[in-house]
Amino acid sequence: MVDIERVVTLDELMDRVPEDLVRDAESRRIEEESATIRESSMSKEPSKAKRIREYLDKHPGARNKDAVESLGAYGVTAADVANVKSHQKRTEGTTRGSAPVQTKARPEVSNSTSLTSSGPTINWKELEAGVAFVKAAGSVQRAQHLLIIIDQIKDC
Repeated sequence: MVDIERVVTLDELMDRVPEDLVRDAESRRIEEESATIRESSMSKEPSKAKRIREYLDKHPGARNKDAVESLGAYGVTAADVANVKSHQKRTEGTTRGSAPVQTKARPEVSNSTSLTSSGPTINWKELEAGVAFVKAAGSVQRAQHLLIIIDQIKDC
């Protein structure tokens, strides 16, 4: 049987602990957490991306496979190398002292899908081929994506 008069609630216990002890314990916990965060964020070793950039600077004609073989001990994958190369290509045109990369202007494409539009006429065979293409692609969105890729390849 429990003696109700002897039961102490958590609130009553907290009231009995001096506030300065609670504050000290809380500040020590915060200091320990911030110290571990600082230690983990202040790594002495360069990042994978930095290692890849340095490798590519030293070996300008290197393939992704070559970089992975040389930097594999650091956990570098082919995807890491491809991402760094892609990022470098995108930022090449924005470096100081160089002219921005010029891209070919694309003609405006109408978003209207109206059958009564005054654009070029489409015959029945072309319409059937378009439907077959969408079915082969799996969805209209996928077909549109493929057409965009084809258009970009054509522009190269």
